[in-house]
This record gives sequence, C-alpha cells and structure tokens, in this order.
Amino acid sequence: GDKRPALYRTIAPLRRVLVKSRVADKFAWGFVPKGWVYNERLVVLAFDDWANYAVVQSSVHETWARQYASSLKLDMLYNPTDCFENFPFPHDVASLDFYGEAYHEHRRQIMLDRQEGLTATYNRFHDPHESAADIAELRRLHVEMDHAVAAAYGWDDLDLGHGFHETRQGVRYTISEPARREVLTRLLALNHARYAEEVAAGLHDKKSAKGKGAKRRERSEDGAQPKLL
Repeated sequence: GDKRPALYRTIAPLRRVLVKSRVADKFAWGFVPKGWVYNERLVVLAFDDWANYAVVQSSVHETWARQYASSLKLDMLYNPTDCFENFPFPHDVASLDFYGEAYHEHRRQIMLDRQEGLTATYNRFHDPHESAADIAELRRLHVEMDHAVAAAYGWDDLDLGHGFHETRQGVRYTISEPARREVLTRLLALNHARYAEEVAAGLHDKKSAKGKGAKRRERSEDGAQPKLL
C-alpha cells in the first residue's frame, strides 16, 4: 500500500500529473513529472491536459472544495474523497484547453521573472494593494477561465462578480458571495442528478450505498449532502 502501485499504473501513460498540497491556505494546482515519488501529503490527479487543469484551478472547483474540505486554522485540508471524487465535472471540457494553458503559462512566467513560488504569487494575487501589470493580467486570465468553466456547465446566465471579497480566509480575489452560494447550489443539484443516474444504471449496489451513506459528510448550507459519484 505504501508504494501505491495502482497510482503508478494509472499515470503510466501520461506525460505528467496534476498535484496540490493536501494542507494549504492557497488553492493552487501545478503539473509535475509522472516519474516522481510523491509525498503522502500531496494530492495527485491523473490529468495531463490543460482542460481539466482549468476546471480544478477554477473558482468553481475551489468553491466546492472549500465547502466540503476540513480545515486547520486558515489552511484547507483537501481530502480527495470529500473534495474531488464527488465533484461533478462538466461533460465536455474540450473548449477549456486554451484557457487552462494561458493561465498556467502566465503564472509560470510570473514565478520565473520574479523568482517566487506559488505562495508568494498568490499572496500578490489576493492583495488589493498589488497593482503590478503581471498580477493584474493573472487576475484577468483567472476571470476569463472561470467564465469559460461556467459556460462549459451551461451557466452563461451566472454573474460571478469577481473582485476583492471578504471570505473565511480573509480578503481574497474571487467570486462574490451570492455567486458562491449559487455555484454550490447548482453543483450540488448536478451531483445528486449524476448519482441518481448511476443508481438507475445499477452502478451503486445497496451494500456499498449504505456504507457510503454512513460516512460523515459536511452538509451544505441548505442541509443537503453530496453523493459519492
């Protein structure tokens, strides 16, 4: 188990993998080579494409993850079972390649130019007093990526209201509170719809469904709980 053979079999055909620290204040995914030995405090996703990167780096996924994650002071404990496995992805992500690559590559260039890591970069990103052109462009690309991800869900009517907003983590450049609540409502409805489809298709037997139901889940603000897809 400690060698995680299933993980390495899964990522063998890929060029790289997406990773994120399991415990972190900032919400930042990055690509690393597939041949590394990954620390147990690292979340590893078997994605090597820009489109799925755009989804998990977006404010849509961050909103879901922060709602159902545990916390340690201001740090989020990103548990794949609670934050990823039950997250309903858009059915078609092909249109997101451009946005994911543009965002990632601009962020990478900022870090190279400034010789700073992800934490320092996102400290600047969320600082209302930081007006440097490269950081302003990263914010613009993030807004563009968020809108593209929302459109992939068919949510063209959703006003995301990006700006500097007060959150549980302090002031952050993110979507507005009304948008956050609406995103959670729509994702939870989609999660339940997908789960119902899988139950109807016989993909969840009664025994496993009972076991999953017994596991504790943090409730959403309206009292509903996500289902494991």
